[in-house]
Formats: sequence, structure tokens, C-alpha cells
Amino acid sequence: MDITPPPAGSVLDRRRLFGVAAVAAASLLGGAGMLLAPPPATAATTRVRTTANLNVRASASASGRRLGTLAKGSTVTTTGRASNGWYRITYRGRTGYVSNRYAKVVAVAKKTSATKSTRIRVRVQTLAALNVRSTASTGGKRLGTLKQNAKFTATGVAANGWYRLSYRGKTGYVSHRYLKPDTSKEPAYTSTRNGLPTSARYYFSANGSDLSYLPNGSTMIGDLPAGTVAWRDTRMERAHATPRGWYCVRTAGATGWVRASALRRSQPRTSTWSRRTTAAQVRRMPNGKLASSNLVAISWDPGQNLIAGPALRDLTKLDQAFKRKFGRHLEIDLTYRTRGTQEYLYRELGRMIAATPGTSNHGWGLAIDFPETRDYGFGGRYHTWLKAHSKSYGWVHHKVYEKGSPYAEAWHFEYMR
Repeated sequence: MDITPPPAGSVLDRRRLFGVAAVAAASLLGGAGMLLAPPPATAATTRVRTTANLNVRASASASGRRLGTLAKGSTVTTTGRASNGWYRITYRGRTGYVSNRYAKVVAVAKKTSATKSTRIRVRVQTLAALNVRSTASTGGKRLGTLKQNAKFTATGVAANGWYRLSYRGKTGYVSHRYLKPDTSKEPAYTSTRNGLPTSARYYFSANGSDLSYLPNGSTMIGDLPAGTVAWRDTRMERAHATPRGWYCVRTAGATGWVRASALRRSQPRTSTWSRRTTAAQVRRMPNGKLASSNLVAISWDPGQNLIAGPALRDLTKLDQAFKRKFGRHLEIDLTYRTRGTQEYLYRELGRMIAATPGTSNHGWGLAIDFPETRDYGFGGRYHTWLKAHSKSYGWVHHKVYEKGSPYAEAWHFEYMR
């Protein structure tokens, strides 16, 4: 026990009086009473905290020359441990040793320093009231709190995903698990594909797939069916310093992140429908929770989007008529919409744009949205033709979506056979 003498009469003082001679003899003398050399130290970097005022010795024994004293509660990094347990440290530029009897190993929260952050410059928004920490971990000092829906420009992403920002003149970090990209200033929405090439097309490989706001972040949608098309957006991946093994994708009217292993290149679903289930029967099924067997892929659609099987034949006939007129296939943007997707869009867009979850015809796979482009918009050549001919094939643009209505949507058609 090598400690600075405490006040007389204390517990440590009594230990010192009765125990020091025996401990010193045991550590310095061999079985034959010969003086032993200081035991060598093995490499073992760790952090320790002193539990008493503790002498620093030049060698790993109580007889080593005293180099100085560490105050009780001091925390130091060890560079090794001798065979008798003494910790090796660097003290005032020299190698020293402290007794392991009065040095306790402390757990230090792993943190990512700002210097190890990847530089970015993107706008993000908080999903909840969020603490700002001095380091990229929950163990960092709390600098303050951002309110829910607060927006800020992130200047870096730490290796563990935390976002760096400037907060009240200081560098701070916030957890990526409670953030989402702020897309309010991006160009007007055109389509889920949004001009991305066919080479960017992927499909979810399993039912119940997740889409997250950010890599390893909160779940945005958690019930996407196998065969849902996902258009990879590498621009967003670069902007947010996306880690290896994650993709940013546009899917189901949302932009989020998914593990690359959850995607495949080819459509896993069939593009034919031979069952006798009718559209009326589908409408009696749980909205947004259709069994996988009721969904088929639209083969002629570049995205091979999913719809309810009973609507496929008439949609294909409508497309054939459209192609005879314009020399090209219909462009399909959005089709089947799961309950989770409906709930997400309702939160993001509100009731004036998104239907109440559980009521949308998209939830039965019996509605389609065309891209929000000039040709498919009100007065556009495609929209005008569709208004005049789609009803013959069972697809209707309802009056509630007409121009001038609070719910105006030129691109939304429903199957009403």
C-alpha cells in the first residue's frame, strides 16, 4: 500500500501502521530473502482513478523513489501493469508507478471527436426535443436542448452517426436517431423516381421491410411489402456521408435509408393474375394490410409498381390504348400504399393532402398516381386524354379531385369496376 500518510487515527492510518512492513517484505523479498528487481510491466492501456492521495514511484514497489503525489480522485491513463499489479503511468514527463490497491479502473464512455467527423453541409430537422452534447455520445456534457421540429445545418457526421452542429458558439452533437433530412427547400416534387436512371432501381426482398429517416435512425415506415420499388439516390447518400452498407432510396412517396442487404435488383413478384378474387372482395380486406398474394407487379411500368391483382387487366388495357395514342407507356408514380406508409404521409403532409390512414384507395391497391408533371397536370395533354377515356377501362378521376377543389389532384385515378 503506497499512499501519502493520512491524518493520524484514520482508517488508512491504522492500515499503514499494521500492514506496511509485511506488504513491503512480500513485494521486495524472494523466498530466500533476496532483494528482487522491480517486476516488468505488461502493456494494458486503461483509465484509473485514485481512491486516496497516492505516491508515484520510480519503480513498481513501495521502496521505489517517490516522484510525486496524485491527489485523491485523480484520473490517469495507464500504459501498462506490472506483474505485482502496480500501474505504470507517465508523470511529469517520466515513467512512474502507482499501487493498484488504491487505483480503481473507471469506465469511460466511448466518444467520437469532432476531428473524426466527416464534413458535410446539410439541413436536418429534429423528430423530438433533443439534447445537444459536447461529444458524439450520450456521455457528453449537455450543452442545451433543441425543440421538436427544430431545423439546423449539420456540418459533420461522426463515425457513430451523430450529427455535428454549431450551438451557441460551441461545437455540439445530436443523435442521428431523432433526426430527419429537411427537404422543405428542395425542388418541387415530381415523382418518386424523380429522373433517376433505371440503373438506380431496386426492390425490397422481404415483406415487412423497414425504411429509416437516416442510417440506423428512427423507423419511418416499417411494413413495406416485398417487390416495392426503391430508387437509389446517391446524391443524398453523399450529402449525408452515408456509411457503408446503407442506401438512400425514394420509395412509396418517401425518401429514407435502408440496409443494402434488404434490397435486390430484380422484381420478386409475378406480373400475372389468375385468381378469381374481385376488386369488391379486395375492398373488404384490411386497408393497407393486403396479404402478399393479392399484389402483382405492373410489367410494362419502368418501376414495376405493385397493385391489387383484380385491377391489373384493365390498367393494362388502358395503357395499350394510351400507347396507341402517344407512342409510349403510361408513367406510374405511386400505387399500393401500406398502412404504415399512409400514417407517415398523413403526419408529413396533413389531412388536406393525405387521406386519413385506413381510408385511401391506395390502401387496397386500387388507385394510381401519375407523375406531377405538366402533361399529367390539369390541362395537360395526357390528363385531358385520360379524363376522356379512362372510365371506359374502369379507371376514374373523381370530381373531388377536380381543379379548384381543396383536394385537387390531377394525377390521382381510382379503379371502380
